[in-house]
Amino acid sequence: MKARWIILVFLGVVSPCFLISLHALQIKALREGNVVFMQIVHPNDRFEAGYIHSVERCPVGEFFRIDENFRIILYETTFASSNTGLPSALSGNEKFHNEGEFFRISNMERVLPELLLWVHEDYDNTLKIGKSPTVKLPSLAGNTLLQVLIKKMTLFEYACLKGKICFMYHKGN
Repeated sequence: MKARWIILVFLGVVSPCFLISLHALQIKALREGNVVFMQIVHPNDRFEAGYIHSVERCPVGEFFRIDENFRIILYETTFASSNTGLPSALSGNEKFHNEGEFFRISNMERVLPELLLWVHEDYDNTLKIGKSPTVKLPSLAGNTLLQVLIKKMTLFEYACLKGKICFMYHKGN
């Protein structure tokens, strides 16, 4: 009788983990094939990526939001120079602003299926999700190519991947 209760409680706790789905912002080191970061996200969550432009050597900020379909939307970008490799043309209803020490393009609605970021400690690549602390991207996997995307998964998959990330991080330190 006691074993039956234990099994029922176990199934009552574990089975929802296979049924409950969620969306997570996932960062994967492409060369190694490892997921190195994950965080649950919701519609209207915002995050920003920052880096030093490799040619112009100026800071760039890209601002994203998650829409109701869990797509990544680039809605604003800031930069201190408008030369090689930096925005120079507007599209749609985008607006260009001269903020004195930097430029800003707002009112952007660019849907991105993923972000591919070549990160290197020389370029100060960072990611900040909402009010969470800023993550130094090279600290996740070194100087490498990272893929950032929103992935739908079960609570069980999320817990397993998150556990694997924690294990890999603590094993490496």
